[in-house]
Amino acid sequence: MKVDTAFSILLIVLLDFGVCERPNIVIIIADDLGWNDVGFHGGDIETPNLDALAYHGIILNRHYAMPVCSPSRTALMSGDYPLRHGMQGTPCIAGIHDGLPLNVTIMPQYFSKLGYKSHLVGKWHLGYESADYLPTRRGFDSFFGYLNGYLGYWDYTHHATGIGVGRDIRRNEEGVWTECYGNYLTDLLTKEAVRVISEHPEEDGLLLVLSHAAVHTTHLGPEREAAPDVRNLTNRGFLRATAERMDLSVGEMTRALHEKRLLNNSIIVFISDNGAPTFTNVYTNYGSNWPLRGEKGSVHDGGVRTVAAIWSPLIEKKSRVSNQYFHVTDWLPTLYAAAGGQPEDLGSQDGINQWASLLSSSPGTRDMILLNINDADQTEAVIKNKWKLIKNHDPQLMQINNDIYYGENGRWMTYDAKKLNSSAVAHILGPVPENYRQLRQSASVDSPCTDEAAAAAEDCHTRYCLYDILTDPTECYNLAANNSKVVADLKAIIDSYRPSVVPSPIKFFDSRASPKNWNDYWSPWME
Repeated sequence: MKVDTAFSILLIVLLDFGVCERPNIVIIIADDLGWNDVGFHGGDIETPNLDALAYHGIILNRHYAMPVCSPSRTALMSGDYPLRHGMQGTPCIAGIHDGLPLNVTIMPQYFSKLGYKSHLVGKWHLGYESADYLPTRRGFDSFFGYLNGYLGYWDYTHHATGIGVGRDIRRNEEGVWTECYGNYLTDLLTKEAVRVISEHPEEDGLLLVLSHAAVHTTHLGPEREAAPDVRNLTNRGFLRATAERMDLSVGEMTRALHEKRLLNNSIIVFISDNGAPTFTNVYTNYGSNWPLRGEKGSVHDGGVRTVAAIWSPLIEKKSRVSNQYFHVTDWLPTLYAAAGGQPEDLGSQDGINQWASLLSSSPGTRDMILLNINDADQTEAVIKNKWKLIKNHDPQLMQINNDIYYGENGRWMTYDAKKLNSSAVAHILGPVPENYRQLRQSASVDSPCTDEAAAAAEDCHTRYCLYDILTDPTECYNLAANNSKVVADLKAIIDSYRPSVVPSPIKFFDSRASPKNWNDYWSPWME
């Protein structure tokens, strides 16, 4: 047999089993999903597809992100702490001069060098004052989604409080509001992501980011934006319906990869961009971070310790809970290494390549996370080993168990393998492991603060508070008074980053950005 003929036969066999040189990478991002809003953390919401994926893979139990969405997406795309690019403060707001600077190279631009086709479906939220900021100008081969922080689930409009209202749904750079209106947003984004997978040429690597709107609410409130066929629900019920609809999306994505014969060489990552807004936020969605302290916008763990899991057949030791520190900046170098790239070739300065530890369950290399230095409101926090040092600007954002959606009576007490194994993910990957209950228990935090009054009375606004988050995950007991050297050492770490802080830009609405000037769309408004 000739060499070239033998090679062709081998190639056909490899393709038949869905194996190629580059792993296909799918990143699914939930918006404002709380720690307690998934089944595998012990929550009362049924997420069987996500749970099955997590039980077959790795639950990343100490995954940290940024307090709000644009900073988290900056960290994911760049591998840098957002403070290096002036993106550490409030999220990008419609019609305001703000966005990830154009001189920052981001994930799809790096992956294109490795032969990947990159696609973004869903939320962008990294600026669009000029066309150069659009996803298709920054490395993505296609974009179907929206530019701002949230979108109406049925009418595809974005209401910027006190500024204006406009349509905000695009295919690449053209508005497609008329073809989307009246379809449920979560379903529409899922359908588009499935299409991307089904049409993907097998000779290329696939990088697909599905950035859901769910479970972020809108100006209308969750009762007006809930999933189809939802009736007579109140409060937590709306969040449950929205989250469960998103869980179906996880199943559809897994099925699409399987049917395309890509699953045997794929990496699926699921993360939330921050914690749930449970108490003070104007877009409170009835999410739950219980028993973690704080919420979206806070550097307490309720705001920054997020839901996260990874699955891949490439991972040798699966069906486990990892308590290794993992930061959202780590995904770029980690996935780049998995794709065959050299992480040292990246421009990222803060992300750490953790692919080797994921593959084999060996100890990771991260022992420190800078959670934020926000110059605008004097908020800062850092983790080093077991210690967490924090100064939080807003007393309301540090409430203890500030949501009411956590009681034992509300937890999913009927949780069992029958529900899990009827999910699309379990049909494809197989029944969930027999130790799924132990995995769920290990991934849950069931040690609420026992002295809420004393904890709430602590001044963590003008002074630093110190917590041992390994033994006190709810940040209940401030140990700063008796550990002055630890406080000084952690403050020195924070201070070492201050020279790298790029001040957040002054933000003001530019009237030229009004949708009235752009056919009722939120659009780039500058040359």
